[in-house]
Amino acid sequence: MRNNRPAVPASAALIAALLLSSCGKQEAVGDVPSGDELARQADAASQAIRDEAAAAEGAEADAVDSATMTSYVNNLRGFSILVPEKWTVVEADSDDNGNVYNDAESGAKLTVGWTENREDADLQAAITALESGSGEINGENVNEDEYRASGTDGDGNKIAQRIMRKPDGTMISAALTYPEDQAVTLDALAPRILDSLTLQ
Repeated sequence: MRNNRPAVPASAALIAALLLSSCGKQEAVGDVPSGDELARQADAASQAIRDEAAAAEGAEADAVDSATMTSYVNNLRGFSILVPEKWTVVEADSDDNGNVYNDAESGAKLTVGWTENREDADLQAAITALESGSGEINGENVNEDEYRASGTDGDGNKIAQRIMRKPDGTMISAALTYPEDQAVTLDALAPRILDSLTLQ
């Protein structure tokens, strides 16, 4: 029995096969992410890394928040401040006007106390001493009754200080000094201590 289907030239069959093969490859290439999609994936991965770092910083901040603190209250001079419980009072340098604390582990030193401050002479002297020293100290008046400063003293130590003028004109000062190599821990703790300084 004779086959009536027209014969297909070999060249035509080859072209058809190539076209089918090409279509298959295009489908495979279509599965590869576009440049925009790759960029979005890279951004997402970068954000995940940043989120992880932020979470780690948050955990460190939580550790600082949960650090055991004790309250030093000076009823005679009318102020109080929170101090890490493990820090010890330096009795030889402390009196009725205030206390000096040391942390043997980090080398930190906290000095907090009252000064008479007649006609703001002591306040101006303290500011001048800070800002004209050999280190790099940045200070500013938060308001007319409060001054804050932070920086380095030129001897490898970091400094954070808060000075508050009381309504009677006297002043309370809290100054924290610690080695620069302790900054990872104490940079976060220093403002928490100074922020806790309260006038009574």
